Amino acid sequence: MKIQPFSIGPYGTITSVVETSGRCVLIDAPFPSDTVLSYLKKNSLEPEAVYLTHGHYDHIFGLPGLKEAFPDMKIYLSEEDRLFIEDGYRRTLDLLSIHDPYFLTEIAKPLIASMPEIYADYESEVYPFTVLKTPGHTPGSVSLYSESESVVFSGDTLFKGSAGRCDLGGSEEALLQSLKSLMKLPDETLVIPGHGPMTDIRTERISNPFCKG
Repeated sequence: MKIQPFSIGPYGTITSVVETSGRCVLIDAPFPSDTVLSYLKKNSLEPEAVYLTHGHYDHIFGLPGLKEAFPDMKIYLSEEDRLFIEDGYRRTLDLLSIHDPYFLTEIAKPLIASMPEIYADYESEVYPFTVLKTPGHTPGSVSLYSESESVVFSGDTLFKGSAGRCDLGGSEEALLQSLKSLMKLPDETLVIPGHGPMTDIRTERISNPFCKG
């Protein structure tokens, strides 16, 4: 498995291009998508799917550009996080109006008009990962785990030395339970979070204050 992560956009959201056995998928879709599209073109890659770790705006607004370039690409989002895209993205617009009015006015509104309409819920397993339900940051947050490659994409559930916030539609109780679940993964498991540097499960189990107890 070859993993190429990129830190994208004003929120430094991580998107990863994952290649294995001649196939390619993406993890999350931040705006803008230009850097990822350039990499895919340069390496003659066509992603089969984009797997969204959750439905927050900083992880989904790259979808219009990606879907335009790859019309057959599937988009996976957990059923529990569809609330962020329902009713014309009302909840997403409400969050942006509080936390980032500039992004809302200048970027989000034009993008929403061109967002892809079809979202597929996660199956029990999605190539080449096992889908771990890790709610808390959002109701439907997931982490994508490859046992064979010893890597987990934790979205905004687990960060190096920290954890996801719960005031954007989440639950602190659920988040802490999800962190406990992730700590059961093998020590050597590489953690690629939704923001910030990579880490591993052993480091977080020992030093992350949110993962103790």
